Amino acid sequence: MKYQLPALIVALLVTALLYWPSLHGPFLFDDLPNLSALSSITHIENWRDLGIYLSQPRNFPGRPLAMLSFLLQKSSWPGHSFPFHLVNLGIHLLCGVLVYLLVLRVARAWLGRDSTHEPQIWIPATLATAIWLINPIQLAGVLLVVQRMTLLMAVFVLLGLHAYMRGLLNEALSSRQRGGWMILGLGVCLVPACLSKENGILLPLYALVLDTTVLREYVQRLPGVLKWCRRILIWPILAFVLAYLVWMIPKQWDLASIRPFSIGERLLTEPRIVLDYLGKIFLPRFGIYGLYHDGYRFSTGLLTPWSTLPSLVVVAGLTVAAFVRRKRWPLFALAVFWYLGGQLLESSSIMLELYFEHRNYLPLAGIVLALALAVARMQPDARRSLAMGLASLWLIACGITTALSAHVYASPDRLALTWANAQPDSIRAQTYLADRLLKHGQLEQALKVINTATKRHPHDSMLAENRAYLQCRMGTLTPEDVNRLDATLKVAPFDRGGVDNMETLRKLAFEGRCPAMNPKNWLRLTNTLLSNPAYARYGIAAGFLHYQKHFWAVSKGKLDMAIHELDLTYKADPDAEIPRLQAKYLISAGLYDQAIATLRDTNYKHLPLLRRLLVDDRAINAKNIRQIEAMKHKALTDPGDTIKATPAVSTNKSPSGK
Repeated sequence: MKYQLPALIVALLVTALLYWPSLHGPFLFDDLPNLSALSSITHIENWRDLGIYLSQPRNFPGRPLAMLSFLLQKSSWPGHSFPFHLVNLGIHLLCGVLVYLLVLRVARAWLGRDSTHEPQIWIPATLATAIWLINPIQLAGVLLVVQRMTLLMAVFVLLGLHAYMRGLLNEALSSRQRGGWMILGLGVCLVPACLSKENGILLPLYALVLDTTVLREYVQRLPGVLKWCRRILIWPILAFVLAYLVWMIPKQWDLASIRPFSIGERLLTEPRIVLDYLGKIFLPRFGIYGLYHDGYRFSTGLLTPWSTLPSLVVVAGLTVAAFVRRKRWPLFALAVFWYLGGQLLESSSIMLELYFEHRNYLPLAGIVLALALAVARMQPDARRSLAMGLASLWLIACGITTALSAHVYASPDRLALTWANAQPDSIRAQTYLADRLLKHGQLEQALKVINTATKRHPHDSMLAENRAYLQCRMGTLTPEDVNRLDATLKVAPFDRGGVDNMETLRKLAFEGRCPAMNPKNWLRLTNTLLSNPAYARYGIAAGFLHYQKHFWAVSKGKLDMAIHELDLTYKADPDAEIPRLQAKYLISAGLYDQAIATLRDTNYKHLPLLRRLLVDDRAINAKNIRQIEAMKHKALTDPGDTIKATPAVSTNKSPSGK
């Protein structure tokens, strides 16, 4: 027992050392659109400023706890990623301690306090925790800064389980005390878990998995009032989650989507992905982990690809076997239900992207918990030694793979090369490599990468736009190339990058260094993209494109067109700052009454719910109206003193929707 704490400390230190090189790596992928809210504010002086910042996410409840944690590091954005990564690593280590304590608590309850295995429980617990901490599939959850949302959610879920089990397992407490701990665990902790990330709502599911596998006897011994307390804490939430998932299937079945797959194809594909996750967990190999999996082939039928049906059979078979044999094989049931239950939201009927490794962050804890309990139950004989040996080899393989991968994460150039080679079908991976080559001035090599990717994806808008941009930079873009780009944009499937790039091309067009990509042609391309149904039906994308068009109008001195494009921007993607921007333009033209009318008559009912709850935009407008009336009065009484307002852009439009 005297080695128990030192062993845990060593596991934490080794994890920190393995991750340390990667902490100097860049911001990546979803970090940029999600953390851009930090650039939209200069300071927080009052509750209104805080509300404006927290309401940047469009979806309710907006993950405010994670957003607040980012705000504390605003001074490091966007130039220094190290502090963000360091905090993520610290939270990961904290989660490791909580996983370790969870294994110990469950093992002691399951094996019994008087068990002869008690002195040796900490050994498999430490080994399991080390595997969970160091497994390379955890890299995505720690090193993608924005996934602090996942990390914080995991902290509160684990704290909730500890509090709940204190009430469940500690029979020396009074019923009132035990009920209080259970409510604290599954009720109170549920709130910050969900406010960190929506997956936190699965906290009662994890508790139910423990209850129905290794802690069944404790549940059966609960007094009647506590049994009802437990049921009320668990079943309504689970019923809500299941009802929501079932409701989403018919709701989204025929709904036009920005995804290239249907909900049925997603449901067919996810079993293959889940098994792919498990392969990465149990057989760590360098080069197979990363953020970009957009090239993953989705299933269009039971045998297309052929692995679809076998994967469905395996996942369904595991689920059925775990349910039927849950009393005889409680550890097997624990691992299966915990892992698959943890994937329930992000790998089922909600139309998210297909594949992200960070979705395994908390689900992996159930697997290592079951393995630790299995080893702890073994007698100290050859079989136990073999199990410990295999687990140690697994840990070593994880450590080596994580060390190599962390070294790659430290350099954006190494990341680009590794991911592009590992994911030849990923448009994002190939574009990232081309971007790194561009930053090093290797335009021809970057164009070669884009051309190769275009052969695989001839109708992709982002690749076509990147090709035009590189040709502009090289001075080789011709009117025929612009026409080909226009033809591609007419039929291209939705790609978020295809929307982002229109801002880059607009700036290039107005620099005047690329005759073929002039403002007139840029406007034609934007209108073409807006006429593409795949883009027009996605409000955030359409809003962003209209927002870009208003800049074109401003540059040409077309006030009416600028106001009209901003009207269309607000209609497609309501943003409280759009009417204020319109007012600034109107003031700059001396149209004070129209500016006042714009602010007074704007319908804010269409704003996202989070914005309406956190910010009183009408109060902000009322203050602005008073200022405009004062400006109007001064202009009328002293016409020689011209008052002009700078039509500065105060919005932070992003097509990401995050």
